[in-house]
Amino acid sequence: MLSLIVGCVLFIGCSGPMAHYAGVERSLLAGQPDQAVQIMQAAKEAYGTNSRLLFLMDQGMVLHLAGQYAESNAVLEEAHLLIEDLYTKRLRDSASALLVNEARQPYEGASHEQVMVNVVKGLNYALLQQWNEALVEARRIDHRLNVLSDKEDGTDTYQEDPFARYLVGLLYDMAGDTNNAYVGYRKAEQVYKESEGWARVSLPDVLKSDLIRTANRLGLKWEAKRYLEQYPEVANQPSLSQGDTRAQIVVVTYQGRGPKKEDLFIDVPVSLDALALVAVTKPGFRGSTRRTRGGEALLYGIHGRIARIAIPRFTLNEKSSALNAIQVRNETISHTTQSQRMYDIHAVAEKTLADGYDSLVLRAVARSAMKMAAAEGIRIGAKAAVGKNNRDWVGPLVGGLARVFALATEEADIRSWRTLPGEIQLARIWLEPGDYSIAINSGHSRLKDAGRDSFSHLSLQKNDTRFLLYQKGP
Repeated sequence: MLSLIVGCVLFIGCSGPMAHYAGVERSLLAGQPDQAVQIMQAAKEAYGTNSRLLFLMDQGMVLHLAGQYAESNAVLEEAHLLIEDLYTKRLRDSASALLVNEARQPYEGASHEQVMVNVVKGLNYALLQQWNEALVEARRIDHRLNVLSDKEDGTDTYQEDPFARYLVGLLYDMAGDTNNAYVGYRKAEQVYKESEGWARVSLPDVLKSDLIRTANRLGLKWEAKRYLEQYPEVANQPSLSQGDTRAQIVVVTYQGRGPKKEDLFIDVPVSLDALALVAVTKPGFRGSTRRTRGGEALLYGIHGRIARIAIPRFTLNEKSSALNAIQVRNETISHTTQSQRMYDIHAVAEKTLADGYDSLVLRAVARSAMKMAAAEGIRIGAKAAVGKNNRDWVGPLVGGLARVFALATEEADIRSWRTLPGEIQLARIWLEPGDYSIAINSGHSRLKDAGRDSFSHLSLQKNDTRFLLYQKGP
């Protein structure tokens, strides 16, 4: 029994979260998205039943990055239906989650991740120029955000999403529904302003221009004038009239890695000698890691007066503030512009985690207390079950093993949609019909450097709309 417990503890201490993410990231950064798709598919079994939604989101995003937009949508539609099913049925294994860890319950996705399923689907349809299908996703985004708003009404939690609201307006705009586009842009303007403190993205100039343009096209002269006065910095941007036949290119760029969670282990001594032991084991009371927690569990379990609490936190990622330079040219023109920051996914992920942090910590404390109480009960029961001659060593041994197991199995739920990018940028360019080459360059402050990373050639007809997707790692 002792060897079994020790082996289990060492396995837990040495194991980490799904290691395939490193291979996926390397493949994407090397410009080999098809290889990333293969790695993801090979890792399917590692996710298990309780993380099926996470697998579908990861697989759908990698297919999206590989340019397999129809395949991505097929997978993300499964994710959408599963989210609806989990929301309706509330499939939970509460007892297991409370006594062991929250990763034992089916992963439902954070609120922003659920919204992003439909956001990515909407982008897929836009890239495929399937506007009717894109509008289905626009309506789904609107519905999901309305459900969140009703559920969280009166609280300061994530219940609106600035980029998702902008995309709703943009998709209606692309489909020629100017009225609903204007409504979507107005809602996006409101959300960007209200969320700036936690979303860490200011109201983008492209949205300001869209408000002026759609107000003009709807004949809302007073509204257009008000926006011009409010946002004079975009007064010279294109304002298309009803008869304008110019085409447009919408360039969506992804920057950096997506949010990643890690365990934060808090060891709580309940006596002075236990405090001294923790101080010796962890100089400066540094945190435990998945690599060290197994050995610490053996040591602390023998002592018996140390409890462990595990809660998730996001790792700190280096972020680039660089904007993407986009150069469009043909035989007669050469135009260079910069993309605009539309969405900081790290900020939104931190917001959704913080919203539920109080209850998450309370559950972690309760889970730790119950497991340590159960270990003490096992000690007492083992002591009572043996003869008088063996009580002095059987009870402490069995109780110690139970405490070791309780400490070693304490971990936070660190699942998250890691294949998302860290940031989304966007540029909207209006052009006369014709043939163009488009060059995209990420990370260069000098616009003349544009064009070293990605090239595209487009033939634009009257009123054409083309979406381009570009990904650049950190």
